[in-house]
Amino acid sequence: MSDTICAVSTGTASGAVAIIRMSGPQARDILNRVVLRARSWEPRQQTFCTLLDGKEVLDKALVTFFQAPHSFTGEDVVEIAIHGSPYIKGRLLELLCAYGARPARRGEFSQRAFMHGKMDLVEAQGICDVIAAGNKAAHQLAMNTLDGKLSARLTQLKTTLAELLAQIEVRLDDVDEEMQPLGETFITQQIQGVITHIKALADTFSVGRLIKDGLKVALVGVPNSGKSSLLNALVGFDRAIVSEQSGTTRDTIEETLDVNGQKIVLTDTAGIRDHAVDVAEQEGMRRTVRAMEKADVIVWVTDGSLGVTQAEQTLWQQIKDQHKCTLIVRNKIDKMIVPLDLPADAKGVTVLDVSCKTGQGVQALKDALVKDLDEAQHSDGILISNLRHYESLLRAQTDLEEALLHVQDGGEILAEHIRKALFYLQDLLGEVTPDDVLGIIFSKFCMGK
Repeated sequence: MSDTICAVSTGTASGAVAIIRMSGPQARDILNRVVLRARSWEPRQQTFCTLLDGKEVLDKALVTFFQAPHSFTGEDVVEIAIHGSPYIKGRLLELLCAYGARPARRGEFSQRAFMHGKMDLVEAQGICDVIAAGNKAAHQLAMNTLDGKLSARLTQLKTTLAELLAQIEVRLDDVDEEMQPLGETFITQQIQGVITHIKALADTFSVGRLIKDGLKVALVGVPNSGKSSLLNALVGFDRAIVSEQSGTTRDTIEETLDVNGQKIVLTDTAGIRDHAVDVAEQEGMRRTVRAMEKADVIVWVTDGSLGVTQAEQTLWQQIKDQHKCTLIVRNKIDKMIVPLDLPADAKGVTVLDVSCKTGQGVQALKDALVKDLDEAQHSDGILISNLRHYESLLRAQTDLEEALLHVQDGGEILAEHIRKALFYLQDLLGEVTPDDVLGIIFSKFCMGK
């Protein structure tokens, strides 16, 4: 923490502008050694400067100085906006290190911000999600985390538990029983209230994960049912080869789609039938099964002009065995449509009529795929998408449920389970997280952040 660190904050690729960030107690002094004229530097004011490499001009730059503690890291911070030449970036970093700085590790700026109390661990991890967000929904989810909405909810739960634990522990120390006992009903209500909120947050992980990583959708069906045509219709261009000949698709084809700001990863698969004509088709069908196993949603594509064949009856059993959310698409509705005689256990599955040729029903299918994600995000917007957050919440919930079993007994066992649940919430916020765990978390951040 006593070192002054530096790194490129705008990535390694060439560009018009790059920013070199420096943070630490020597930041201002080192800056004065690379500029043409040393100065006192007005905080938060951008200054046009000439950068020197010895006696030669390295670049013309815009420099901003942030004085501690009013900076991202809580330390003195310098941000130098230069031309994005790889040579200029590399040489300036060499000069800064020669004058006393050192290269920053991954996530070290954010780690220093956390250590100086500028943000908690949940908010810090939100930075990574903001940087990685590739669509509107993921960005909104990450911003809610970075803005402290999730932290505020967790802090409220932590405070409730801490206050309850304090009341229990002070009575454990009251050997003369001078204090009035806490009622069992009061303790139960307090614990149950926290459990309800924790469970509600943990339950959002299934949706939050999909918003962050994208909804994986597998298009499956018998050969020539129109899966590749449907993929092309959904993405809006000819991504997959389409032919009247059945069995054209031998491998899985993946494409990413943005629907209402939500990320969807579509996988077109080889058709499933009873007997493969060759080894390549056999392997294609095996990959189809693997795609179904990895998918969050399976779209069963049927040929609306043929109805449900015996091969599709068999395929439905394979789909049903996956226990996944499933939509049925009756394709080719621009042709003469026959009644859709679904298997008895598929009667409650949503059926959508689509024509890849005319585009009818394509938007309705897109809306159906993201319906649950849209609804979840438009509630209060507080969702979790981080596996570590999810696991900590589950551990806290488990200990609180154990605590409920000992309300009547009272005593140290009740207090211990509440104490452990409180610890998991504190760990989640980074208040008691060991240094080696913090190192692992921040090492996953990008360089310069």
